[in-house]
Amino acid sequence: MKKFVLFAVMLSLGVLYPAQARVFKGQAIDNISTTAPKETIRVKVTRNFPLNSEIILKKNYILTGKMQNITEPEKWHHNASFTFIPTSYTDLNGEEHAINQEIKATYRQKMKPDYKHSEITLGPLLFSPAYIDDTKKIIHGEAGEVWEDYANRSTPWGKGVQIDIKPNETIYFNFPD
Repeated sequence: MKKFVLFAVMLSLGVLYPAQARVFKGQAIDNISTTAPKETIRVKVTRNFPLNSEIILKKNYILTGKMQNITEPEKWHHNASFTFIPTSYTDLNGEEHAINQEIKATYRQKMKPDYKHSEITLGPLLFSPAYIDDTKKIIHGEAGEVWEDYANRSTPWGKGVQIDIKPNETIYFNFPD
């Protein structure tokens, strides 16, 4: 009984006090991709963010940093990921300030709607852009490609996706507390 009570207390503490990370929201200035990674990336700050106890990044500052620890997508829907290490920021006056402390932030996946594979049903009728595309591929002898896409999307062992963020798209990073 004592073990059960101790387990219940530890479980409730784990639920009540989850590990917190500070979430940075920015806007990509350049392409950010794990298929063609760049050594340095730039992100526009979209809301005030305390980087550490000394530096507070204001809205519209430009944060520059290194893209490191890039991982490729794997089976079981493990998406690609990378670590962002800020090295400097540019303020509204155009002055560049170095960041001397090494702070490692991890890329935070944002769920994107999958419009291509969405479906609309009206009674017995089914409308889907993927259905039309898949039918065209099957007619042209590309049934293997249709099956591979379906298996990657619909099965638990499917492969994850690469990161491909275009300029002006929103990007999120988890900074340590």
